[in-house]
Amino acid sequence: RSKQWYQRRVRGGSATTIFRRALSRMTSIKNAWLGPLENPKYLKPFAIKFDINGHKKTWELAKTHDSVAILIYNTTRNVFVFVRQFRPAVFVKSEVGQSVPWTPETVPQNEYSTEHGLTYELCAGIIDRTEPPENIAAAEVFEETGYRIGVDKLNLITRVVNGVGTSGERQHMFYTEVTDEQRETQGGGLAEEGEVVEVIEVARDEIEKFAFDESKPKPPGCI
Repeated sequence: RSKQWYQRRVRGGSATTIFRRALSRMTSIKNAWLGPLENPKYLKPFAIKFDINGHKKTWELAKTHDSVAILIYNTTRNVFVFVRQFRPAVFVKSEVGQSVPWTPETVPQNEYSTEHGLTYELCAGIIDRTEPPENIAAAEVFEETGYRIGVDKLNLITRVVNGVGTSGERQHMFYTEVTDEQRETQGGGLAEEGEVVEVIEVARDEIEKFAFDESKPKPPGCI
């Protein structure tokens, strides 16, 4: 839809959840089953063996990509911009996800609501190409939220270590400010890769309540 449609929509909507893109595509998953990981693309399990304090240890690890995350603030309407998307790992850990069958003989005919795996997150992405983190961060902001920003508008907050028990991946965390005029598309992720991302806006005076609202699952970066 047009940029003008978006501007009309945001003026009349709630600040907490104004813009929803293709939400009907995120309502359920079908024909789900669990199985061994074959030819992994983004996560490669391995182990390190070592001696420490007279004990022999074997530690299970996973090789993953480093990543970027961006805290976005829209100065036009004083709202923070987050994303919401379905995370299979969160779904599988849920009570409902525990019922997904393991390696069935035939593909099961089942359907599960995605609500058990939806998380609220900063705009983020993995560093899977040889470009500066700032370039990848700017691209993720555009792909997921539709805001066009320059790399010079990204301010590095800090670099943190995630998955300290398994992967030790490093994440570059940035802050950027945007305006409504920079919103060129609806965002929503890369459709050709099957991404479905919902853009969520939280008013500045609601941000603390949002951060500690356990009914809205989120990673530590949102806090």
